[in-house]
Parts: sequence; C-alpha cells; structure tokens
Amino acid sequence: MKEKIIKYIKFLLPQGFKKSYRKYKRQFIRKFKLSEHDRVPLTLSELENILREDLGLGEGDTVIVHSSFGNMNPGFSPQEVVDLLKKLVGPSGNILMPFYPTTNAFFWMQQDNEFDVNLSRSCMGILTQVFKESEGVRLSPHPVKAVSAWGKDRDFLIEEHHQSIYPYDKHSPYFKTSLLPNSKTIGMGVEVNSFLHTCEDLFLQDKSEIYSEKLFKGKVNYYSGPLEVSTYLHDPQKVSSIMTPCEYMKQTDCPEYRLVYHKGAPYFSSSNAKALVHTEALFLRGASRTYISRHGKA
Repeated sequence: MKEKIIKYIKFLLPQGFKKSYRKYKRQFIRKFKLSEHDRVPLTLSELENILREDLGLGEGDTVIVHSSFGNMNPGFSPQEVVDLLKKLVGPSGNILMPFYPTTNAFFWMQQDNEFDVNLSRSCMGILTQVFKESEGVRLSPHPVKAVSAWGKDRDFLIEEHHQSIYPYDKHSPYFKTSLLPNSKTIGMGVEVNSFLHTCEDLFLQDKSEIYSEKLFKGKVNYYSGPLEVSTYLHDPQKVSSIMTPCEYMKQTDCPEYRLVYHKGAPYFSSSNAKALVHTEALFLRGASRTYISRHGKA
C-alpha cells in the first residue's frame, strides 16, 4: 500500500519537479551508495559490450529502445549511442524509440493540443530527441504514443499507427516488431517495457482495467498533412496503482528476460515474440497486472 501511495504522489507532482527529483536522486546514489569504481563514467566500449554480450543485440535485430541517458552515467554523447545502435543492428535491422510529446497523455489530449512531427519535442529523454533528428528516422502518426523508427522496415512499422484505436494494438509499430525476426525490447539505464502494452491491447479481456472509457480524438500534423486520430488512453489513476510492465514480466517468469546492472543502472532485454506467447495464456485466464497487484499471485 505504501508503494502505491508513493507512486500516486509522484504522478501528481509537476513534470519539472519530477525531473529535478530524478536528477538529484541520481547524484545522491552516485555520491553515497556506489563504489568508487562504479562512480567512474561508463565508456562507449563498455556500453557496446553490455548491448552485445548481456542483452544479445546484433545484426538484423529489430529493437525497441527505452532509455534514461542520465542514469547510465555516460562518458559519451547521445549521438554516439545512436550511432552505436545503428552499427550493431546494421542495415538489415530496425531501431524504434518512443517519442511522446507528454508524459500525461490523458490530460494533454483534453487540452486540444496538436502533435507536430516536425516541431514537437519528446518527453522521453534526450536520447529519443537526438535519435528522432538523426538521418533516416521518421515518426509514426499517433498524437501521444508516436514511435520514431529507423531501418529496413521503417515504413512498414509506422505506416498504420493512426488506425490504432488502442495505441499498442495490431496496427502499431510495437506489435509489428513482433512480426519481424529477432525482435527485442531493451532498456538502457531504466526498466520500462512498453511492449507489454501490446500484449494487453491484444489479449486483455477487460480493457477498462487500464483504459479510459472515453475515446479521444487527437490532432497530428504529419508529413503528408493534418490527421485526426481516434484512440483510447491509459487512465492514469488505474495504471498508477498497479505493477509496472517489467515487474509483471519478472514476476510471471517471462522467458528470455535478461536483466543486468552496471554502475548502479539497470539494463534489460526481452524477446517480443516470446512475450506475446507468454502473456496470451496469462491474460486469457485473467492474470493481468491489475489482478496480480490485488491478489499477489497469478
């Protein structure tokens, strides 16, 4: 109960305060809780070894990347990370990153905002902004859950996102990654896994467990012109009181979930195809995030 209350308080805090809190929390951990060795900034070669050896990233992979650049204690630039990721998956692979214009989509959509693929900034961290601005990257047409994509299958991955009534459904870039070989979700400096929302959009029997009752209509200024996109959104009060996607995948023993720590920061990798198979059976028997959070078991 205490953890749920803390989560809800954090949700209510202004975004600027949250960013400052995360910054000072990182500084406190590095100064007082990490060893002298772990306080030394991570090198680019160390990051490459983490991605190759610990997370299994390689040529031809399609990878959804979540990141907290500050948590990585980096001794390199965001652009160097983008270049490294492109090098690792190569010309036959694909890279995707969430590019959300707000962390509070539920309220942002009620303010009649417009998502502009040319002008809007990402609220998902500096790495996502730098990646979006790199060569060959385009955004998917969704007002609050857009994905930036680069690679051989870029257009296939993003082209139908405006048809997603649920943001992570079968038309979304998230689901489409699972149709490609060696599809993964990784986290660098953070444990966040949006692909579980695809599993929920496909298999969750009662979507009102996590979604709003209202069907929103959002505006997108896309490359081809203006679009209006209809979409349901996660209800913040519902999702703030249940376990996170990564907690769910670990607690239910999702296969091929890898988690390591370097210099106090988490790095994880998960197979998207295996996650779909794993969660389908769980959701069909009602073992959702909401159920396990309330009952403590699947």
